[in-house]
Amino acid sequence: MAENIRVLIVDDLSETRENVRKLLQFESDIEVIGQAGTGEEAVEMAQQFQPDIILMDINMPGIDGIGASQKITELVPSVQIIIMSVQSDPNYLRRAMMAGARDFLTKPFGGDELVAAVRRVHAKRPHIPAAPSRQQRSSANAPAAEIDEIPEGKIIAVFSPKGGSGCTTIAINVAVTLARRGQKTILVDGSLQFGDVAVMLDLKGATSLADISERGEIDTELVSSVVQVHKSNLNVLLAPPRPEMADVITEENVKSLLESLRLSYDFVVLDTSSYLTEKTLTMLDVADRIILVTQQNLPNLKNARLFLDLTESLDYEPTKVWLVVNRVSEDQGISVKNIGDILKRPIVMEIPTADLPVGTAANRGIPLVMGPNQKHPISISLIRLADYSRRELIAKQPADGKVKAAGTPKDSGGIFGRIFGKREQAGD
Repeated sequence: MAENIRVLIVDDLSETRENVRKLLQFESDIEVIGQAGTGEEAVEMAQQFQPDIILMDINMPGIDGIGASQKITELVPSVQIIIMSVQSDPNYLRRAMMAGARDFLTKPFGGDELVAAVRRVHAKRPHIPAAPSRQQRSSANAPAAEIDEIPEGKIIAVFSPKGGSGCTTIAINVAVTLARRGQKTILVDGSLQFGDVAVMLDLKGATSLADISERGEIDTELVSSVVQVHKSNLNVLLAPPRPEMADVITEENVKSLLESLRLSYDFVVLDTSSYLTEKTLTMLDVADRIILVTQQNLPNLKNARLFLDLTESLDYEPTKVWLVVNRVSEDQGISVKNIGDILKRPIVMEIPTADLPVGTAANRGIPLVMGPNQKHPISISLIRLADYSRRELIAKQPADGKVKAAGTPKDSGGIFGRIFGKREQAGD
C-alpha cells in the first residue's frame, strides 16, 4: 500500500489554512502534517518534517511565498511546492516557477482542483538521489588505490552509569555545535526505551530507529528517509515512540547502523542509556570515544569507578574514555581535582551547574548553545567540549588518516561472556 502524500499548508491567515485543510481531510491518500503562518516558519517546518507537498501562499509578511519557496528548494530539494494566490498575473506565475514551484492555484479554488493539483505534482515529482556518503564525496576524484585511506567518520558516545547525570543535554549540545561548525553530524538517541532527544529538540517523532530495523539492509538512502533535520542543520535519529518498540532493534541492527553512519557523516553522537544492556554495550564498543559523565558525589563516583574497571576488563584503551564532570559547583564537598585523583583519570572538561538555563532549554526545546543562554558559562563549556572533540579526533589523526576505535571486539558474546572468555584464554 502506497504511503500518504504528506502536505504542509502555509498561509498567514488561519482561517484560510483551516479551509484548505478541510478540503483535503476526506482524501484517504493525503495527510496534512502541519500548518505554518509565516515564510520563516515554513522554511523551518520544511526542514523538520520534510513533507511531500507544500501549499504556499504567495503574499505573507516577512519572507513571502516566493522567498520561502527559494529557500526550501535549496534546503530540501525533495519537497514539491504549489503556490496559492489571489493574483493570476502571469508575472506571479513566472516568479513562482523560477522560485521552484511546481504548480500555481488561483484563489478561491475548489476541492477537486486542489486535490488534482496535489496528486498531479506528487506523481510527477523528480527522483532525488540520496546524498552521497562521506566516502563517495571524498573519493569521487581519487584513484582507486587511495580510496582505502579516506578517513571514516568519528563516533562519540555520551554515557553515564548513573541516571540523571545530564548525558542528553551534553549529547545534544555537542552535536548541535559540531553541526554549526560545518561538520556533517548526526545525533542518535540510543536511549531506546525512554529517549528524550525528541522533546529536548522539539521534534515530532514521525520516524525513528524502529523504522530502520524493520526495513532490512541499512544503506544511505534508507537512513536519509528516516532522519529528521533540526534547524541547526543537525541530522537526528530518534528513539522509538513507545518503550516496547525498542525490542525490535537488535544488537546487529545497532552495529550495522553505526558502521553505515560512519561512512556518511563526519561525526555520529550517541546519547546512551545508563543501563548496560547488550545494545548499549554495542554502541560503546563501536564508539571511537566515550564521554563518561560523572558528578561531585559519591554515588556518581562509585558508578564511574565501576565502569572504568569494566572498560579495563573489556580491553578498552584508556584514551577511549574521556572523563567529564557535570554540574560542577564549589559548594560540593568533593573537588574536581579529587575526582581526577580518585578515578585516576584526567578531567577533559568541567561543566558548571545551571539548573534554570538547562531546565528552560529542555522545556522550550531549544539547545543551550542556540538559545538566549548561549553565552552562559554552561553553554561555553559545552561548545569547548565539542571543539575539543573536533581537535582530538580530526586534527590528531594518524598518518594514514584513520582513527582506530579502541577496544572494539570481533564477537561480544555479552559482557560476562567476554570478560570470562578472556580470562579462560589467559588461563586464569
